[in-house]
Amino acid sequence: METPAEFTARDLNRHLAKVLDACNRLGVVRIKCRNGEVYKLASDKTEEAKTPQFPDFAARARALGLPRMTAAQSERHDRLIRGE
Repeated sequence: METPAEFTARDLNRHLAKVLDACNRLGVVRIKCRNGEVYKLASDKTEEAKTPQFPDFAARARALGLPRMTAAQSERHDRLIRGE
């Protein structure tokens, strides 16, 4: 891990994206306040942001033995959805 970058509380207020980007890159950044206090802001990478996994409805339909929708049925449903 690299040396933590240092930001001021003002940077945190005015340039949050820059501070968070540095935190993601470096893992931790230091925030210095006017009164002399120093805080460490660390990224929590325990839970990765994942694309949600949606069910495979076509596989479900095949498993149930349901017939595929014909092109005419599909067009009819599309017209119903469009309100025609």
